[in-house]
Amino acid sequence: METGYQKYHDMKFTPLNIWLTELYEEISKDLSPPRPLPAETRDKRDKSKYCNYHKDHGHKTENCRSLQTEVQRMIDAGKLQEIHSMTRRASEDETRRKLRHLKEWYLTNHIDFVSGNGAEIRELGFTKIEFSEADMIGVYASHNDAIVITAWIGMFHVHRILVDTGSSVSVLFSGAYSSMNLPHDLIEEDENPIIGFSGEVTKAIGKVKIPITVADKSVLGNFTLLDCISPYNAIVGRDWLHEIGAFTSSYHQCLKFIAPEGVVKVRSD
Repeated sequence: METGYQKYHDMKFTPLNIWLTELYEEISKDLSPPRPLPAETRDKRDKSKYCNYHKDHGHKTENCRSLQTEVQRMIDAGKLQEIHSMTRRASEDETRRKLRHLKEWYLTNHIDFVSGNGAEIRELGFTKIEFSEADMIGVYASHNDAIVITAWIGMFHVHRILVDTGSSVSVLFSGAYSSMNLPHDLIEEDENPIIGFSGEVTKAIGKVKIPITVADKSVLGNFTLLDCISPYNAIVGRDWLHEIGAFTSSYHQCLKFIAPEGVVKVRSD
């Protein structure tokens, strides 16, 4: 079962490696003043949402279409290359800092990934990722199973995580993130609807950046929060697979990626 969740946008914008709110702080002095929001909507706007670009209420800076359009114009004109390099380095430094703190927590709590669930195999010394009949040992054929793994998301050991190469986003479902009791200030607003495999549109509760760790390899995951019924606790999509450089084989019921000591094989649960 593959869901194929996709982000939906009316316009195409270049993906940013930092939040739009953070980018605004860097480029605010170089931006042209925005067109004021319509006066006739003043009394109808959501006063809990404030846009730093418009200096007015009604929507958040992160979701401001005018600001997104202005940023895209600067990108197209080649004016953001220097800022892009600076913000990328800052983002990478922040990611390393969060992952370092997380690994310190793992060590303090004596968490051993290798023996965590018995689903990981180290192919020591291997430098190429290959799938062979040897990977079929323990797999019942013929089958039509998806790849479902166990991983650490933040500080939680999460089972029933679907690895979905058809999904452009990673998802945390309500049962999982409710159990995590995520701090409210960790959750960002996400007004973009999610389109499922069968075409249904689901409104996201929000989005959150938290580390995901598989076989002691940690990256910062971008999860969309969905309040809907699912047989899974989470879905990891192409964004996560590309980040860790993983290749999947549903036939062999595993995924593999290269680590310093060789190839790591993660079996499906």
